[in-house]
Amino acid sequence: MQPNSTLFDGNRPTADALFSPLVLNKTPVRNRFFLPAMQRGSRGYKPTVGMAKTLRNTADNGPGVIITEGAAPEHPASYWQPAFSILGKETADEWGHVVREVLDTGDVVLLMQLWHPGALRLVVDGIENPYPDHPAWSPSGLIQEGRPNGVAMTTQDLQDTKNAYVDSAVIAKGLGAHGIELHCAHGYLLDLFLWHETNLRSDEYGGGTLVERASFPAEIISAIRAATGPDFIISVRFSQWKEVDYGARIAQHPDDLGPFLTRLEQAGANVFHISARRFDAPGWPLLDPRRSVASWVKTMTDLPVMTIGSVGLSTDLASDVFDDKEPVLQVEDDVVRVRQGLDAGDFDMIGVGRAQISNPDFVDRVRRGDYENLRDFKKYRDLAEAYESYSHEGQLVDQSRKGD
Repeated sequence: MQPNSTLFDGNRPTADALFSPLVLNKTPVRNRFFLPAMQRGSRGYKPTVGMAKTLRNTADNGPGVIITEGAAPEHPASYWQPAFSILGKETADEWGHVVREVLDTGDVVLLMQLWHPGALRLVVDGIENPYPDHPAWSPSGLIQEGRPNGVAMTTQDLQDTKNAYVDSAVIAKGLGAHGIELHCAHGYLLDLFLWHETNLRSDEYGGGTLVERASFPAEIISAIRAATGPDFIISVRFSQWKEVDYGARIAQHPDDLGPFLTRLEQAGANVFHISARRFDAPGWPLLDPRRSVASWVKTMTDLPVMTIGSVGLSTDLASDVFDDKEPVLQVEDDVVRVRQGLDAGDFDMIGVGRAQISNPDFVDRVRRGDYENLRDFKKYRDLAEAYESYSHEGQLVDQSRKGD
């Protein structure tokens, strides 16, 4: 979207918090919407022309931030299935096309998500993988309590992985991205360090508290900051819930969050992205029946806070994608709640995933109050390409306990 687009007028005052500007690190953002990574459009561990086209189309319709589909750093342990890209020297040209297409729309901010499968990595017969004999890596060789997969990382493994993350972040900066998002959520590699069930280490990367278990993610953030400079955005995405356990928690009490957030901020993070199954669900209902995890985080940091979780739809992502509970639209009601959350200072930006995939003009429609012709999200239609390229057979997430 060009700066003179009808969707953006930097000189027009607005009382609508959804369309007020903000700043991430030193980069201005035109409104409070972002598109999250949804793992679409990769083939052979590389992003496709289709990914560039869909992200550009959404960027042209209004969100302030586009987060690219997740990309793993270049390392044998990062290769899971060809439906998930790698961000390394061999894939930089393809990623460069994605970045150029999105940024060519105008004033959108682009973050590239860095993600690693960790213990969820499982090599399936018949699925292309250049490193089929390499084990999955995690802090303690566990995918969750009592469920091993792969091996615990050695000190050298940790160093190699950190270096790979830094290399990917440097490539992202060189391609023109405004920053990266470090994925520490949903039971993937860096989240496994945060979760007490999967981080049983007795060295400096383990510990009995969340802030202690954050050592490895903090070390990666610090190394990326040193390599990319002060103006580069580093967003950190984290969650309580895991794909293998919806009721999981990395923070048992809000008091666990403060030291954790401080450690990551001191390491160089300048945005926090809280992923929830429902954006406004209370984090600790017995302590406060209204306050979400993102809202608790806002009380503990001055950094911008992004959040996400089922905006516009009746069913959360996990129940929809993994458990076949089909959602229905509830966009207008949710937009009211999002505005209330922004006005209350519960968060600074809101992510819209599935509803924005099925409606690339979602942000434009919300701006105009046009909800009548929004299209329902159907995963086997709107994520058909991703489903066709992903092997579900035998995958660990399909064999998990999923308590709420």
